[in-house]
Amino acid sequence: MATWKPAQREPDALRSCVYDYLRTRSPQVYAEGNNTATRLGRSQETMCNGEPLTIDLTVTPVGLTTINSRSALVFGVSGHAADRKTGYEVDGKVVIDRATLAFLSIEADLTVLNRG
Repeated sequence: MATWKPAQREPDALRSCVYDYLRTRSPQVYAEGNNTATRLGRSQETMCNGEPLTIDLTVTPVGLTTINSRSALVFGVSGHAADRKTGYEVDGKVVIDRATLAFLSIEADLTVLNRG
C-alpha cells in the first residue's frame, strides 16, 4: 500500500468522537443494501475528554472506486453535532473496502454554526 500514510497528528476530542460514531454505524448502510441517503441515528456520545456530544449524521452513497486494486464504496457524510457550548455542521466522506468493510478513509469537516 504505497499510498497509505499515517495520520500526521491525533484528532481532537470532538473529531475523534465523530470518527468513532462513523466507524460504528457506517458499515450497516452497506450491509443492509441501502443505496439512498440513510440517517445513522441521533446519539449522545461521550468524548475522550469526558464531555457529552450529540451527533446526528446521514450517509449517502456516492459511488464505487478502486484503491490499490481493491473495490471500495464512497459515502458522503452530512449532519450536525453539538457539545455543551457549540453547534457544528458536519460534512465529510467515508471510504469502505467492499470485501472486508474495513475503513480506508474517514474525513469530517466541522464548521461552527453557533456558540452558547
